[in-house]
Amino acid sequence: MKCNRNKIIHIGIIVIGTIFILISAFHNNIWFDESYSVSIANHSFSDIWKITSHDVHPPLYYWILHILNLGFGTNIIIYRLFSVLCIILIGILGYTHIRKEFGEKIGILFSYLAFFLPAVCVYSVEIRMYSLAMLLATSMGIYVYRIIKNEFLKKNWIIFAISSLALSYTHYYGLMTAGIVNLILFIYILKNKRDDKRYIKYFLIQAVIEVVLYMPWLVLFIAQAMGVKGGFWIKVVFPDTLVEVLNFQYKGFIDDKFSFNVETIVTLIFAVCFYVYIGYLAIKSYKKDKLNAGIVSILLYVGIIFIALIISKVMQILYSRYLFVITGFLIFGLAYFLSKEKNVIIITVVVTLITGMSIYNEYKLINKNYADNNFSGINYIKENIKEGDIIIYYKVNMAILNTYFPNNSQYFLNFGYWDIEEAYKAYAPTMKVVENWEFLNDFKGRIWLIDSEDTTYVYDNIDRDIVDIIKDRVSFETEYHDYDLDITLVEKNS
Repeated sequence: MKCNRNKIIHIGIIVIGTIFILISAFHNNIWFDESYSVSIANHSFSDIWKITSHDVHPPLYYWILHILNLGFGTNIIIYRLFSVLCIILIGILGYTHIRKEFGEKIGILFSYLAFFLPAVCVYSVEIRMYSLAMLLATSMGIYVYRIIKNEFLKKNWIIFAISSLALSYTHYYGLMTAGIVNLILFIYILKNKRDDKRYIKYFLIQAVIEVVLYMPWLVLFIAQAMGVKGGFWIKVVFPDTLVEVLNFQYKGFIDDKFSFNVETIVTLIFAVCFYVYIGYLAIKSYKKDKLNAGIVSILLYVGIIFIALIISKVMQILYSRYLFVITGFLIFGLAYFLSKEKNVIIITVVVTLITGMSIYNEYKLINKNYADNNFSGINYIKENIKEGDIIIYYKVNMAILNTYFPNNSQYFLNFGYWDIEEAYKAYAPTMKVVENWEFLNDFKGRIWLIDSEDTTYVYDNIDRDIVDIIKDRVSFETEYHDYDLDITLVEKNS
């Protein structure tokens, strides 16, 4: 009866968790990063490969979006639900895999955290590759454990290899994670399975296959790394970066400008206390059974952060949002050690606090995602735009207009001369990157000037001698990702 009750509780958590993260998913807003995903999905598989070779992410996620595009067209909701589906599958792994390997308590806690960790609420509904990467990393971790646990089944090796390779083709934190896990597996085999030739044989076979299949992209990755080495946009600043890394899983939202506000401080206090508590449980656990799965999982999470920090001395890559890729390792470690706590009150307090923070994040998401003003600027343009009108913007985040107005030519004024033209072919053929005003020489017609609150560059710098204002500047603010549109309609007659 107790077993059946636990199964019902576990399934109940999966169902409630699914509903919980779905609540904020049914909207058509996009921000700049999502607009890149939506736009590149319109291209062919080969074009996606070419374009992403100049981007900072591998192509697998975009290929999947393209497959969805072939079936459903440019459907923002479908794209968003794919991200949600990946999280649901992670939660289900808690029932189908973690429960069977480690017991019902760890399985239940794993599924609970997979749905209710505050960061999951936010990133599970993003049209980005993070949910997919987290699913693949978690799958890889589960099957490497099964291999190490003496389950010598071909299925385990195949799923491990596929997860590892797919993860490497999804995100570069995934590549780093896959490399580390393969190295750990190799060291373990040399130390503990030297006499069993099957392990060496299968490891080498899958490792060679992975390397060969990744080699075409590895050459491009090295070129990318050299290209962004001097100008990557991520900045590692202490203590800001440290606080964001500690807070990420429990605060969820990343502020554009870091500040020690009340929310940041409260989350930091919880994160530090919680990690100290987990560390205490890990030390107690180590004294009993040495290097267990929970410790290894936590060490993987912390180790990857530490490696990213070291790499950041050369090329800054430590960014809290990227930690979502390896969140499955953290979730398992937290579930593993929380399950060892015999004091029900402590577990209840931890679960209550995490649930409270998650509900708070979901409340903010609902308000932001479904705010009435999110489409006020877009609707204003829709009501007035005509065939043949063109759109000009200086802030690249306005490339979201590429999705909403695919039939009107758009121009991004790259007057900072960023080396982004090849990567931004994701927005072609609608958007073109230009570095001067010459594209207007032969144009006659109406022009939409799109600025934002912090800069009116287009409005201030377009040649007033060649245009007449039809509709003067009007501004619109949105709750979704807090962007704004400053819109002017002009006409060029000569």
